[in-house]
Formats: sequence, C-alpha cells, structure tokens
Amino acid sequence: MSRRKDELPGRAVGIGFVAPELLAVYARELRLDLPLYSDPNRALYHALGFGRASVARTWLDPRVWSRYARLLARGRRLRRPRQDPLQLGGDAVFDADGRLTWLHAGRGPEDRPGVDEVIAALSRAAAPRA
Repeated sequence: MSRRKDELPGRAVGIGFVAPELLAVYARELRLDLPLYSDPNRALYHALGFGRASVARTWLDPRVWSRYARLLARGRRLRRPRQDPLQLGGDAVFDADGRLTWLHAGRGPEDRPGVDEVIAALSRAAAPRA
C-alpha cells in the first residue's frame, strides 16, 4: 500500500495492537510510509469483528507456509512473533463522515485483500454521494 500511496483517493492509516515502539520497528522493517496507530486493547479490532485464528489455522495451513516462503525468497528474515500470532486482522474503509463502507475481516494470517481491491474501496468511499 505504501508503494502505491499516490493512487489513494483518501487517507490510509495502519492500526496495530502492539505497543507503539513495536509498530515503529515494523514500519521501518517494511518501509511503511503510512501513519500507524496502536490499539493495545483491540477495541477497534473487536468493533470490526476481527477474531482470532486457531493454532492449527495459523501454523499448519500450507498457505501460511507458502507466504513465509515468498517472504524469505524476497530477503525477509523470519523472527519469533513479538505479538499475538493468533489475532486476525483485516482492512476497513470509512467515508468522510466516518461510516464504514467496506470491510475485509481476515479468515487467516495470509487472508489479505489485494491492493487494487482496497484502492477501489477507497475510491468508492471518496466518491461524492448522490
């Protein structure tokens, strides 16, 4: 998303549940160019229905290992998680009035929408209402 920031019709932010110091490390490692906010009590996560995965869904799913293999191939190092690896995330788009207009609640750690899909949802939310 950071690499395509200029295509965003609205403002994009990231929200994590770890302490701000860990979010800063994460942002540096991934070269994120988005504002990041910490939600350590996971209030927004709960409000948006972002649940938790099972241990089997997190560590035994071949799609998860495939994603790790792709990250390793791109030079990323795997590290022991410093946060809750069972917490599921997602993506949400709100319009200028604060109304939720699009939601993707992840079903597993590798379940992420494509950047094109998120940009399309942002475009719809930014479009003038008739």
